[in-house]
Amino acid sequence: MASLPPPMWAELYYGGAWHDVTGDLRATETVTVTRGLGSESATAADPTSCECTLDSRDHRYAPRNPMSPLYGLIGRNTPFRWGYTIGSPWALFDNPSAGYQALFVNDTPALDVAGDLDLRLDIALDDWSTSQLLALRAVPTTNYCWALMIVDGALTLQWYPGGTTASRIYRTATEPIKAYRGQRLTVRAVLDINNGAGGHEVRFYTGRTVNDAEWHMLGVPVTGTGTTSLFTGTAYMEIGGSFSASNLSPAGGFISDMRGRAYALQLRDNNTIKVNMSTASATPGATSFVDSTGLTWNRGGTAVLTNKHTRMAGEVPAWPPTRDLSGNDTHVQITPTGLLRRIDAGNRPQESTLLRYIKAHNPIECWPLTDGPRSTYARSLMGGQTMQQKIMSGDTAAEWQGGSLAEWIEPVLAVKANTTGAIRGDLPASTSAAQAWSVDLFLSGGGTPSSGQWTISDRGSGTDANPQNRIVMIFSGNLSQLTVIRETYSTVSSSSALLANVPAAVYDDQPHHLRLTIDPQGPDTLWYLYVDGQLAGGGTIAGIALKAAKTVMLGWGYATIAGATMTDRSFGYITYWDGTGPTAAQMWTAYLGFQGERAGARIERLAAEAGYTVSVAGETVFQQPMGIQGRKKILELLNEASTTNFGYLVDRRDAVELIHRGNSTLWNQTPALTLDFAAGLISAPFRPVDDDKLTENDVSVQREYGSVPATETLQTGELSVQPPESGGVGRYDTEHTYSLYTDDQARQVAAMRLHLGTYAGVRYTRISLNLANPRVFAMIDDILRLDVGDKIRLTNLPPDHGPDDVDVLVAGYSEEAGPDAWTITFNCTPGQPWTAGVVDSGIYGRADTGGCQLTSAVTASATSVPVTTTGQARWVDSATYPADFPFDVRVGGEVMRVTACTGTTLSQTFTVVRGINGVTKAHAAGQDIRLADPVYVAL
Repeated sequence: MASLPPPMWAELYYGGAWHDVTGDLRATETVTVTRGLGSESATAADPTSCECTLDSRDHRYAPRNPMSPLYGLIGRNTPFRWGYTIGSPWALFDNPSAGYQALFVNDTPALDVAGDLDLRLDIALDDWSTSQLLALRAVPTTNYCWALMIVDGALTLQWYPGGTTASRIYRTATEPIKAYRGQRLTVRAVLDINNGAGGHEVRFYTGRTVNDAEWHMLGVPVTGTGTTSLFTGTAYMEIGGSFSASNLSPAGGFISDMRGRAYALQLRDNNTIKVNMSTASATPGATSFVDSTGLTWNRGGTAVLTNKHTRMAGEVPAWPPTRDLSGNDTHVQITPTGLLRRIDAGNRPQESTLLRYIKAHNPIECWPLTDGPRSTYARSLMGGQTMQQKIMSGDTAAEWQGGSLAEWIEPVLAVKANTTGAIRGDLPASTSAAQAWSVDLFLSGGGTPSSGQWTISDRGSGTDANPQNRIVMIFSGNLSQLTVIRETYSTVSSSSALLANVPAAVYDDQPHHLRLTIDPQGPDTLWYLYVDGQLAGGGTIAGIALKAAKTVMLGWGYATIAGATMTDRSFGYITYWDGTGPTAAQMWTAYLGFQGERAGARIERLAAEAGYTVSVAGETVFQQPMGIQGRKKILELLNEASTTNFGYLVDRRDAVELIHRGNSTLWNQTPALTLDFAAGLISAPFRPVDDDKLTENDVSVQREYGSVPATETLQTGELSVQPPESGGVGRYDTEHTYSLYTDDQARQVAAMRLHLGTYAGVRYTRISLNLANPRVFAMIDDILRLDVGDKIRLTNLPPDHGPDDVDVLVAGYSEEAGPDAWTITFNCTPGQPWTAGVVDSGIYGRADTGGCQLTSAVTASATSVPVTTTGQARWVDSATYPADFPFDVRVGGEVMRVTACTGTTLSQTFTVVRGINGVTKAHAAGQDIRLADPVYVAL
């Protein structure tokens, strides 16, 4: 049991390093930290916050005090972190400049694997996307056994049947690990040296602990031809780095050592445990320890065994001084906060995806044409020359900010129907554009019946020695065509049609994009025209080498053609690139608001564009495709993506970063913590909530910028829209708007909301633990590992709470550590709805019946139960499917274990064991009977 206050530490970052300020952390005051969602109904996380007090009797924590030793070193948003030194240690490899850092065990027969290799490693990496060595058994040059590593974000197993690098074989997972920075996972590689088909096979998994019953496979099994074997050798085994082994990367050569933390390693040979190491067996600060299999592990190099937990990392926004009446006791009550606070500090909406993308890729020139209504010229985004409007006799000035390319793009230049005019801009000279260049134009609207053109001139002077070449695109709105012409000007001028009357469906009120690309090739020039990201035409201009572009002119006009309709048009974002700029397809994607972009990718891109660090957990294939990115505040956009992905976006606990935990990481979790109420582990207040606060049984979901909303309704059952007198609860209709790629997704999202909104169990919204309670403190390692999104299982609940175990997910928490108390309170949401069916799983592989009831009444002691299936598929019978037994069913609140089932029609008979959940009672005929633990189709 920890004494109060628990052993805490605190640090401030200034002068390029972290500095310990634990001695100034006032022990008589409570430190409070809140993180994640504050309630079950919250839709977004609040910034992480910490409240603590620093002694400042010498006025050192006064940024305005020139006599303070910290003057000029601390101020607004000074980095801060706080935590405990308590519990079991782990091995820390955190200093790339420190050289060798590892845990190692010397050679012993226990390290030899003669059959199938099963390697499990419990680690937390600083960055899961970078290539690094995780564990190995290898010493050069003829003693290489195996190595586990990450290569470009994917787990890779490498082994050496002959003990030399020449015999190297490696296999890489077909799916990368998608984990947030600092996330703790158990990775697993299983090598089947003989798969029974004349080859070998490697499978890769992730889990929570080395002893998990269920694992998540990464991708698909990777097979190879021919059986294989493992070299035993006499090498030692290492985690984290290699002291002497070299040439370890799959292609040969160097691979970086692991950066992060190591907790456990388990090595199996044909499922026999050979090595079972956990750093929990060590003492903090030790140089060696003995694992449960009797092996001695040593700390290598500058690695350390530490139990220094970071519970909060943030920034100090202010240093308000406080003093007592005597003036002698001066202290500072600070409230460090996470990155979410700073991200949400402003109120300016984000620029459009197109503008942000252009800025991020640094073109040579860009005129957005988004200037104010009273403008007479277009300003350069890059600080270059302005684009001037040319108004000749009879011309009409264009309307600045009167046009619209799309709802999610800034207002641009509007050209009204039946008007003429032009705008012209001079492009800066660029040596890089002499190799190749492109010019973009973005437009919307019907266009003129016949005339109107876009002209790009190169840097020729118009002489015979230096002719000027122009590419002219003529718009023919009445014919939905584009014509591309090459013009050359010198003392003798010439022209030719490069592309005549090509169909171009760009004359409507939808967003469109044109790109001209010029690529000089010796005496000739290659040219390409892209329309809406696709190649529309191109070819070779023989005998003419175009130079870099000099001017761009956009002209508009009209000609009277019988029956022709003249409409308004909008133009914007005339942009000039060299040959290294984004592709036409990439520009088109940015223009359309990155439709179809996966939720995690959007979160990462948005943060990177704004200069923030964010990382995402959850494989890309399971992330929701996003709709159009609108012009909203950045935090609103980040939360929008997180909400669409049914995940959590929160401050990272141990760094000033953001993490997103996607919905795929929430399904089918192993409980991170099991709390036995009967053992006195849960503190008051502890009560179930069984009300209609979160009920949604008639859900409508509208896709933003979409068409007809999708609606999902629960028509039958205890939480259905039927009135209470008919067995339901009445209608609870809700309407939501989501950023979705397709209208079909709206129905899936509506079904997911309906699923979550019709959870029929009780809810535990708050779970409090007293960490000073010896029984609770014994679980301190598991408690301090708990993070937002993790599952807690509640067991042995009071009878009036119901007979079953209950699963909850952690949505947020608050913890208090001080001289009088040390507590943590978790804000929770129901966990049972996050149970998904998995094919061939022993735990999640059983589908429920479509409907079943008791054929006749059963007594409280009956072990033979007649059932009639009302759905289409009957229950499995034990004669045909003996391996599928036993399984548990629920009827009238009682859980029965079915050990056998006879009958092959819709009428069958169960042989059961009664009262599995402690409830045994009689049941009437017609009582509904279902699987005790049903699974659902994941989003």
